[in-house]
Amino acid sequence: MPLTFFGGIKPENNKISKSPIRTVIPDIIYIPLEEDAQVIVEAGDSVDKGQAVAFSGNELKFSSVSGVVREVRRDQDRHYIAVKNDKKDTLYPGLKGVEKPLKKLSFEEICKLLREFAIVDGFDGAYAYKKLYARPEGLKRIIINLCEADSYASVLHRLLIEKPKELVGGAKILMHALSVKKCILVVEQSKKRDIENLYQYVNDPSMFVTAFIENKYPVNEKTIMSAVYGLEVPYGGDSLDLGYIFFGAEAVIQIYDSFLTGIPQIQKAVTVSGECISAPSNLSVPIGTPLKDLIYECGDLSGDCGYIVSGSLFNGELLAGIDTIVTQYTGQFLFMRETKKKEGNCVRCGRCISVCPMHLPPLEYAVSSEKGRDPGERDAYYGISACIECGCCDYICPAGVPLLAIIRGVKRKRKPTEEIVRHSKRKLLRKRVNDLDDDVFIPF
Repeated sequence: MPLTFFGGIKPENNKISKSPIRTVIPDIIYIPLEEDAQVIVEAGDSVDKGQAVAFSGNELKFSSVSGVVREVRRDQDRHYIAVKNDKKDTLYPGLKGVEKPLKKLSFEEICKLLREFAIVDGFDGAYAYKKLYARPEGLKRIIINLCEADSYASVLHRLLIEKPKELVGGAKILMHALSVKKCILVVEQSKKRDIENLYQYVNDPSMFVTAFIENKYPVNEKTIMSAVYGLEVPYGGDSLDLGYIFFGAEAVIQIYDSFLTGIPQIQKAVTVSGECISAPSNLSVPIGTPLKDLIYECGDLSGDCGYIVSGSLFNGELLAGIDTIVTQYTGQFLFMRETKKKEGNCVRCGRCISVCPMHLPPLEYAVSSEKGRDPGERDAYYGISACIECGCCDYICPAGVPLLAIIRGVKRKRKPTEEIVRHSKRKLLRKRVNDLDDDVFIPF
């Protein structure tokens, strides 16, 4: 029997993009910049693939293609560096893999390398080196998530099939850095056959344990901890408070690839799917690639596209159009038909309570909203801050109550409450990570 957690939903299987991962070659990329980023290239400069073009604090920005800088834009609306791709894939001179044996690398050396590689974990949107610095004393296990974001995503499935060696190698790097002896691979029950291929690259089976969980949504660190260990992540805390650290499979693979080649994170694996795309696909995309290039690669749109979602169908970001790019945080794009869902009032059926993985009463929030109660009233919206905004309640509601929109609106308007700090040591660790942002890291 697969492991499971309370609540969640089992939407229809829409994994129609099971194709092998293929690479997209854009004509131009747009490297996004923070407002305080310091740019070290100018329009007309030639840049190579993997070359640093800007930095902000500790975080580096790299060109994901070789070519010529067309524009450096810094205004109120947009901040980016546009690079025209010469399609020669010329690597930046000096990029090479880590030559020092893994066993001789210290924790600080590995963190420094991860910082220079600018690896972001799409599982939680955090930089890999910061996650290592935030480790608590007595860390028990590393948990690697191989479960998809929702019923349309399939890129992790393809990575498991196509890059098992890299996944094992990246896990070993993390285990050495964190001095952890065992790694847990969390996989959906439907991938049982695919995981078997991975173990041919494991020379010590005792280092890896596979936890098969039920195919349902949502899968995050809270639901995984509940399913695998029967533990509840404390409110205001995270899995580190319990002695477990999470990584997404793609970030683990990227760590191995960067250590092997010296190339920073400049590619992103993305699923492009939905009802209105001609050829749903899994793609390896240079960071900064415009969405329109992905649409072209997938055979253009078919039918009337009602809306575009970046991320999960249930709680992802609705896009106003195709004027967006692929970033380190992008996981999938969905092109969906317009669905006319009639919005009504709560009928108190209780279905939303039965699917909430956080054991919250969304129907009470709906009724409170209908009665126009002040978001500042604690009793009216009790526990709402613990909502993970997975959208299960919204999906299951037969009356069409926009529960997710209500919850997000209330959370934005509520007055900030006193931060819950359960362990003073964890607070100091978080402060240590935040202090890293104050250091100016100049790599040249």
